[in-house]
Amino acid sequence: MSKRLAKKVLLIGWDGADWQMIRPLVEQGKMPVLKSLLERGVSGNLATIQPILSPMLWNSIASGKRADKHGIYGFLEPQPDRSGVRPVTSTTRKCKALWNILTQSGMTSQVVSWFASHPAEPINGSIVSDRYVGQTAAQEKIHDCPPGTFYPDSLAKSLSPLILGPGEVESEALLPFIPKAAEIDQKDDDRLKKLASLIARTSTVQAAGCQLLNNKDWDLTALYFIGIDEFGHTFMPYHPPRLEGISEQDAAIYGEVMENCYRFHDMMLGAQLQLAGPDTTVILVSDHGFKNDELRPGTDGMDNPVGWHRQHGIACLAGPGIKQGETLYGATLLDITPTILALLGLPVGEDMDGRPWMEIFEGAEPVERIPSWEEVDGDAGMHPADLQEDSTESAEAIKHLVDLGYIEAPSEDAEQAVEKCLLDQRTNLAHALTASRRAVKSIPLWQELAAEHPDVPYYKFRLATVYRSLNMLDECEETILGLSPETIASLEVQSMLARIAYSRGDKEGAFQLIKTILKSGFADISVANQMGRFLIDLEQWDHAKLVFEQSISSYGENPIAMDGLAQIFNEHGQFQEAAESALDAVSLQHHFPEAHFHLGVALRGLERDEDAIAAFEASLSMGHNPIDTHEQLASLYRCSDPARANRHAQFAEMTQS
Repeated sequence: MSKRLAKKVLLIGWDGADWQMIRPLVEQGKMPVLKSLLERGVSGNLATIQPILSPMLWNSIASGKRADKHGIYGFLEPQPDRSGVRPVTSTTRKCKALWNILTQSGMTSQVVSWFASHPAEPINGSIVSDRYVGQTAAQEKIHDCPPGTFYPDSLAKSLSPLILGPGEVESEALLPFIPKAAEIDQKDDDRLKKLASLIARTSTVQAAGCQLLNNKDWDLTALYFIGIDEFGHTFMPYHPPRLEGISEQDAAIYGEVMENCYRFHDMMLGAQLQLAGPDTTVILVSDHGFKNDELRPGTDGMDNPVGWHRQHGIACLAGPGIKQGETLYGATLLDITPTILALLGLPVGEDMDGRPWMEIFEGAEPVERIPSWEEVDGDAGMHPADLQEDSTESAEAIKHLVDLGYIEAPSEDAEQAVEKCLLDQRTNLAHALTASRRAVKSIPLWQELAAEHPDVPYYKFRLATVYRSLNMLDECEETILGLSPETIASLEVQSMLARIAYSRGDKEGAFQLIKTILKSGFADISVANQMGRFLIDLEQWDHAKLVFEQSISSYGENPIAMDGLAQIFNEHGQFQEAAESALDAVSLQHHFPEAHFHLGVALRGLERDEDAIAAFEASLSMGHNPIDTHEQLASLYRCSDPARANRHAQFAEMTQS
């Protein structure tokens, strides 16, 4: 067992929280609690993973594993007897969560409202499942929680009375969010009622969390708040700047809701920290960001809800032994469980997909590792395999997901609903595998989906994308040519055909295909970035520069485009511009080895050799292009450190051979 670095850990999840919203509020003094936390700890972007679906993401946060390992593939799952569908449950998770590992290690956990935590597991400690907050919707039955909401069951006596219904939210609680509430005609406008429901749900989680934080004997408390995400889908369309299609009246009435939602969460954070005590290590995270500027996808937050999510969430850590006022770089949500295990002196499973953030600790020792916590025997507080749940208890939770736009209303035909659910799960699993280092494992899934749904070109296209990523060019082309003529003519497919041509040495044929795409414009940021990078490969510098500039102008923060510009500026000897672009890229995404390399090239061009060495060393540590990186370092060290220069030259030669 490694040295324990934290006496207690408080993990707080704010679904959808975004630095773009938080940083200005902190600077304006409107989130004083979080400001204090930031000053005495480390913070940075937290990269999400695909697909951006909350049940999958929060179970990755709680396990350190991607969806193919933890088994949660979406919002819904079939009833065990196929009589219908239900919200995804804790019985479906097929690996140990953080609180199961702690139970097995003799530690105590408290968990409140975590996504897919119902029915509550019999851990060493307490669980209040996510079904607890669902009771706020049914006013007449708000204190009647279904079986499995609590572990131990005795929590029902103290926590059920804390559930707040929308009708119990007084007008004084609504006015801070909507100061002009008196101007609303509630006969035709139900948004005030929606606000009351959101406040009730969020306050209910806070009440249960504070009740458990009053306990003194715990090692981990994990609190999950879905409020910011749900507030966002309802009220972010009205946030400044005013979008086209939003009336001046609606903007004036509802434009302050999101700012005050964040301030509300800051106030709750203050109560949580006070109860947890100063000796507690605090970790505040979100699973993704939330679009809040002119790049919002429309005026209806329920329409394509995933399209409102940004790639980077937040991470903030503070506590004894953690560095102060520094930036956390290269973090993903898969790192949270490994980091908490390290904090508590427990080994990290080698089968976990994340890493512990040891760089944030003062004088941290190497982390102990074991092959897998799944192989460790002993009671982990998990459910028996045959546990089932009554489907009637899931109806209200399913309705809430439908109202938010995350799922379609299940078909009245039970078998049809089950088949749709299974299809969504398999598709989400295929996406999760595609986005991982295990992309080859997604091929059979995409093949099955394409064969079962020959009239849906999406599955064949995704299969072709995986083939291309694995350089299986013949298979990729064969799959593409099996699509309809209309689909083959699409920008995405033409781009893939251009890549195939380039990979086969036909640069001119590839560029002719790309020129057609350039005339048509880009559907999204990923297509624009792909085209820009491809044009660099084709040495079409002017076209590439224009594409990257348009991408940044259209989509805002875009480290890939910024790095692309740095590469182009370097090519033309514009080293100052290259350095600025590369610095912009790594400030947004530190674990970006190509950008560090291009920064090194620019700094060397500016004759800032020491800074260039640091950039190249950072790139090398992240595994980028070892031949070029070693050659650059060998040249830079030649005068100041000949021995080190020789080592890098030897590495370059060995790598090339």
